[in-house]
Amino acid sequence: MEKKDLKISQIINRLYELSDDEKMKDQIKLVSEDLNLFLNRKKEAELESAGEIAEILLNETGTGIISVITAIIFVLNKHRKEHTDSLEKKYNNSVKKLFKGLSNVPDIKSEKTEKQTDNFIKLLLTITDDVRAILILISIQIYKMRRINLYDDKDITQILNLSKNIYIPLAHRIGLYNIKTELEEIHMKHTETDMYKLIAGKLKETKANRDLYINQFIEPLKILLKDAGYRFTIKGRPKSIHSIWNKMKNKEVSFEEVYDLFAIRIILKSDLKNEKIVCWNVYSLITNIYKPNPKRLRDWISSPKLSGYESLHTTVLGPENKWAEVQIRTERMDEIAEKGPAAHWRYKTGKEGGGKDWLAKIRDEIENPSNTETNDNAKTSLYSDDILVFTPENDLKSLKKGYTILDFAFAVHSKVGETCTGAIVNGKIQALTYELQNGDTVKILTNKNKKPNPEWLEIAKGQRTKNKIKRALKSITFEAADIGKELLKEKVERLKLTFNDTAIQKIANYFNFKTALELFHHVGKGTVDLQKIKYAFENEEVKQDDNDVISVNNQIDTIKEISQPDDYLIIGDNLSGLDYKLAKCCNPLPGDKIFGFVTVNKGTKIHKTACPNAKEMHSRFPYRIVNAKWNKIDSNNAFSATIFINGSDKSGLTSEVTKIITEEFNMKLHAISLKSDSYNQFSGVVIVLVNNRKQLNDLIKRLKIIKGMRTVGEKINSN
Repeated sequence: MEKKDLKISQIINRLYELSDDEKMKDQIKLVSEDLNLFLNRKKEAELESAGEIAEILLNETGTGIISVITAIIFVLNKHRKEHTDSLEKKYNNSVKKLFKGLSNVPDIKSEKTEKQTDNFIKLLLTITDDVRAILILISIQIYKMRRINLYDDKDITQILNLSKNIYIPLAHRIGLYNIKTELEEIHMKHTETDMYKLIAGKLKETKANRDLYINQFIEPLKILLKDAGYRFTIKGRPKSIHSIWNKMKNKEVSFEEVYDLFAIRIILKSDLKNEKIVCWNVYSLITNIYKPNPKRLRDWISSPKLSGYESLHTTVLGPENKWAEVQIRTERMDEIAEKGPAAHWRYKTGKEGGGKDWLAKIRDEIENPSNTETNDNAKTSLYSDDILVFTPENDLKSLKKGYTILDFAFAVHSKVGETCTGAIVNGKIQALTYELQNGDTVKILTNKNKKPNPEWLEIAKGQRTKNKIKRALKSITFEAADIGKELLKEKVERLKLTFNDTAIQKIANYFNFKTALELFHHVGKGTVDLQKIKYAFENEEVKQDDNDVISVNNQIDTIKEISQPDDYLIIGDNLSGLDYKLAKCCNPLPGDKIFGFVTVNKGTKIHKTACPNAKEMHSRFPYRIVNAKWNKIDSNNAFSATIFINGSDKSGLTSEVTKIITEEFNMKLHAISLKSDSYNQFSGVVIVLVNNRKQLNDLIKRLKIIKGMRTVGEKINSN
């Protein structure tokens, strides 16, 4: 390559120096030739970007030559589809596989990542397969963050959000702590600018006093360690602005009340064999002169983090009765802490990057974040038997491998599933039977006239999907039965006969139907010739009985099923799988006495026995009433409840109500809306998700004792 002053030229030279394999040097030569093409096209800015990212990979993540070569060709060719095929033909299998994995990573919309961090990280892992692709993506991200002021406002928002929700958690899990800290600092500088400037200013103002105190703290330790014969380095390390801000928020204190604005780091010279003994001996010496806080001891020497991080952390009471953090480690441990997992595996294997073992350990740490680390985003282990697909709005949905478009449609919503005709997957129309793949973008196609059919039970892979299809099929059966019953009644009365149980039984017998419900269903579907009904009564005298009314409950009782585990209601004689809904007029909750009311078109509505409409329903439509009771309820079943509140307005009311709901009662707050008037009075509603009636009643009682609260009660819809 020409242009020796370009960083990318320096990187190529470094790669040659690092390589002792002729085949690898051939790969370096290929990438050098590709770089010359860009140089001839006067693409020096793009080459510089590739050089900067390659340097980050070499110096800060410790990846090897394959990763650097792949990163360079990926950065330069990501948006040049016409070059992809030719690139893949040139390079060896390792480069091609890694390049393909990177190219498969979709553009992620940052606004969708906040609540699905683990899902997006899992998606990256499953699509790219090779964890080195993750390290390349992190390197690209830190490069963007370091020059974020060069982007427009829209891109800045995208880059900042992706850093917060994806790349900071990733860097933390892998053990790239320096990169993680830098990402946090840049993010805070642009999203909480005033607080960032405030803390930075206060750190600057207090620097002289802090340096004086650090020297005062260190001097006795220097004498002590020197007398004990240790070779060491001691330095005071200021905490990051972001970590200080976190302490202020978590502990609800001011800057002046944060005691650990710095950490004392003691770095010891020691051979590998005696490292642990040396560190613990030094810990013992320090705690002889400075009293330790045993609750603040962190032993990552006996049990290192999966990323390879080793250190002994303690908090001691120093001069002027001030607490200070002390970190004790060896030179080897310090290099691992500073340079990440690459340094750890270089020490273990003697090789740069440590080969496959190093990559496997990194992947393990990403998939199974250490339980001993405090990290809000490191919550869920990731499992390979799931896939993740995008909706058109870039929301992520998790499904089991092998699930079809039909499974996905029902996962979105039962009504979507029931009317699904297929889907557009990655821009192509696919049938219901299409098995979804990781990273697919899926737009469900529906038709309001489409209805489920029994064949769908063969297409669906998930048991939950099959249960929903069964319910939909039963709902169709009952809907047709309601229509059929009315048609049959009209026909029988035209024959000047009474429509009663005896008449229905005769018709069912004539057409060989076992139950009245089966008869009604086939009449409603149009498969029964109504003109033949009269033959069921030939030579028979039908006794008329005006009080003999077909009971919906009697028809339902002919069906016997065992409740499904996911049904939270049992209707009739242990009947499950019906299309039921909770009535909005009385908002029943588990714990309420209830009954079911069979509607003509909308399945069964569940009402409280104390519903204001109950008396009319029982008197006018007794044959539509069915028994209902609550099945087992667990914490996964949540029901929306609206609480009306009013009283005297005061500062912090919303915060107090929110704290009671989310912290004292550990409930999910769905919405809160409070309004004040000119008389310093407020009124509004709070919508919460509860598991049962008792939980709601307990919350209402608690809210009533808030100072200034006048009225608290459940708000029921009028319709």
